[in-house]
Amino acid sequence: MRIQCPECSQRFDVTEDLLGKTVECGSCDGRFKVTMDEVLTEKEKFYPGEKRETHLERFGRNAVEAASPVAFQQAHYQADINAARVGPQRPRRTVSTIAGVSLMVLVIVVFLLAGGREGAMRDMETTNRFILVAFTALVGGTLVIYGKANNRGLGVLLALVFGVILLALPVMFPGNPTSASAEPIIIAGTSPDASGSNGNTVADPDREQANYLFEIGYDPVSDALEVYPENEVVGIYLRNAAETVRAKIGSYLYEATDKVSREIIYKRGESGNHGLVLLVQQKKSIDEIAALCSKFGRIEKIDKKLRIIDVVVESSKLIKLDPYKALDRDSLDYQLQNLKALQSIDPEERMNAVKRLGDSEPKARRYDIVEALIEMLPVSKTELQLEIIKTLQKWSKPGEGAEPVVLEAVKQIHKEGKVDKTAMKFLIERGVEGCEVILIQLWEKDPVAWSDMLMRLGEGAQVLLLPKIKEMDAAHLAAASTILGKTATAACIPHLEEEMASKDEHGKKSLQAAIDEIKKRQ
Repeated sequence: MRIQCPECSQRFDVTEDLLGKTVECGSCDGRFKVTMDEVLTEKEKFYPGEKRETHLERFGRNAVEAASPVAFQQAHYQADINAARVGPQRPRRTVSTIAGVSLMVLVIVVFLLAGGREGAMRDMETTNRFILVAFTALVGGTLVIYGKANNRGLGVLLALVFGVILLALPVMFPGNPTSASAEPIIIAGTSPDASGSNGNTVADPDREQANYLFEIGYDPVSDALEVYPENEVVGIYLRNAAETVRAKIGSYLYEATDKVSREIIYKRGESGNHGLVLLVQQKKSIDEIAALCSKFGRIEKIDKKLRIIDVVVESSKLIKLDPYKALDRDSLDYQLQNLKALQSIDPEERMNAVKRLGDSEPKARRYDIVEALIEMLPVSKTELQLEIIKTLQKWSKPGEGAEPVVLEAVKQIHKEGKVDKTAMKFLIERGVEGCEVILIQLWEKDPVAWSDMLMRLGEGAQVLLLPKIKEMDAAHLAAASTILGKTATAACIPHLEEEMASKDEHGKKSLQAAIDEIKKRQ
């Protein structure tokens, strides 16, 4: 039989022998006595139709009506839609759009930064510039149109806008002409083939000059003379100079003329083996620049009126290095190759050679290398001068003539505020007279950085510092006391004790510490 707990209504199946007994609910732990009230009786089950309820007769019945006819009408659907146009854009089309726009923007930025007369693209011809931008517009535009498949109109518009901008760049930034654009000047009353009655050509200075200007492509020089004063413009026509040689000569002239204005190189000649180098805003005279040109060629002509120097480049004056031997320290020709590089017109080759020699031990050709470095030092730029001094410190020996040259170079470098410790160490170790003046000036500007150099003077440091103690501030006085304590002699103690009277507590402590240190060393 089945019973139900009166507390929690949980039902249990039990045997009839529990009737009248007290049991405990397994669900709520309540205790109750099993009586007939707790026994559940199952009601009789009826299935639909087995039991007839008389009270249901009061509800009405609806007659079943016949089904109404259904009218069908043909459905009209919209034409098929391309999913690529309405759906999300595929990744490869997005990448294509970004790549196309990036390519065209990159070329535009390159033209803006490097397309000017003194930019990195200065040697690129106008025709090649048009080819570059047209190719970029074609490729970039195609990528953009392909990427904008879901909005083809926008893709075409972007391609057209960027294409117009690209094609306008060579017009805004034209290249240097590769050949003369000027036509030969025909003198009135003559013809280009005018000749005497005997069939010989009639000499005409004006025509000869016009043909010469046509040959060298004088237009850039003429245009520059309209912008700059005449004495600031120089054109150098290079004969028998390949493109790489012209580039080296241009770099050499740019550095040798104090980097006042970047050179512009124009290719000339049918074979491209000639060139015109244009220098503007020059401070050197045309004769001084001609002297520079004599280092790499033979001067054929100097026309001060036309501002032209005609030079035949001589390969014998151009240094040709063996790149393997110049870098291989174990090679027998290592010093010889780097010695040749010191005489090169290429400033980068000279700098690299000086650095290589500075990092290697002196061996063969030491005297020749030292002589070349000493000769280079006065005419080199500051960065190269500092490297030369570093190399001379290792390669030269006292008494070989390097000391006075280095001193003069350091004086010039000091005016520019670029003296380093290597240069001062060379002068101090060689005992070059006059370096003390430079050293004390450097120490006064930065006592912390230059105190170690000042201590290298030994007892000579007290000669420089004692006269200046009275005017020193606290920082300089502390640094000077440290130097004197390590280098000064007992003879300077009375002077230090005298100066203590006029100093504050910090100054007195610094000077007293110096005095104590001097006494300990005695």
